[in-house]
Amino acid sequence: MMKRFVLYPLLVFAAMSYGWHGFEYFWDGDLFPEKDLKMKVENVGTARAKQLIDENPDLQIVDVRPERSYRSNHLPGAVNVRYGGGEWDDEGAKSLDPAKPALVYCDGGFRSRMSLSAFEKAGFTEIYHLHRGILSWRFRGNETEAGELSDSAE
Repeated sequence: MMKRFVLYPLLVFAAMSYGWHGFEYFWDGDLFPEKDLKMKVENVGTARAKQLIDENPDLQIVDVRPERSYRSNHLPGAVNVRYGGGEWDDEGAKSLDPAKPALVYCDGGFRSRMSLSAFEKAGFTEIYHLHRGILSWRFRGNETEAGELSDSAE
């Protein structure tokens, strides 16, 4: 009896987790369709994002969250270019160079996924999207900084 009490919830949890990851895999495929994009977009995990930051001095780190979230914590060296309601902060985006690669993130990945069209319209050719955003970054124990706004968001 005790085994069933423990085993059934575990099986339900495993099935739900597997289902979510399957759903997310296909959702990512829909959001990053190579044939429809005029720019290179790669959905990267935290280890790959850290590698890109460490190895590419031209990489622009772009936080598309609201200013309050950015102030509370952000990836080191990130600039805040707020995105919401299908629009991004044109003033904040002025500091970005579309010819250079960008690592884009938000809290959990949804807002940054939606912002990709704004990056494409601005002429970016190479985007790295941080899968599951700063939440996954912090969960993995990676460094963040807080406080000051970047020059582009003041």
